[in-house]
Amino acid sequence: MKIINLVLSLLVISPLANASVTLSKPHSSDYEKSIVQEAQHAGLERVELDKAQTFDLVKDGKVLGTLVQGKGWIRQVQPVCFIAWTKDSKKSDQFIQTIGQGDWETVGCHKVDSVGLISKKDDPATKIAVIYTTEAPDHYGNDYYILGLKDDSDSVYYDQGATEKFQNSYIKNLSQLRKAYQK
Repeated sequence: MKIINLVLSLLVISPLANASVTLSKPHSSDYEKSIVQEAQHAGLERVELDKAQTFDLVKDGKVLGTLVQGKGWIRQVQPVCFIAWTKDSKKSDQFIQTIGQGDWETVGCHKVDSVGLISKKDDPATKIAVIYTTEAPDHYGNDYYILGLKDDSDSVYYDQGATEKFQNSYIKNLSQLRKAYQK
């Protein structure tokens, strides 16, 4: 009996028991002006923030930061989506142009469809997916952008390997992407 109690005690205090990260509606919108300015500084015009797809990342009841989704236009012709990360809800700590730039410059960003966690609750690495509707000259499609939360929970990063794994997969929604990622 003592051994069982000892084992149970160790499991409860074990560092293997990771706290999970959750998404919640932002606790503040003070970041809006500074993120719009950052997007304009990056060459985007007609910048709009997508408040329906913007979330706080929360761990153990503490807000780690806010993941802000937005869209702007380059030279009034190329729609570009972006992700901003703010730790204090006042300024942008990271600004990442996604669909419509870089690897995705051949398509435009029509809209953000969904944002959500795709990693398991007990995974050591937290992964967040953003699903976009993209615009090509002759059709609309879906594309994905996977972010990871750094171990120090201080910043996010683009997970190119996980993102490329799902390119051309025809996954249409977050639950399908989560299921495919967790396989």
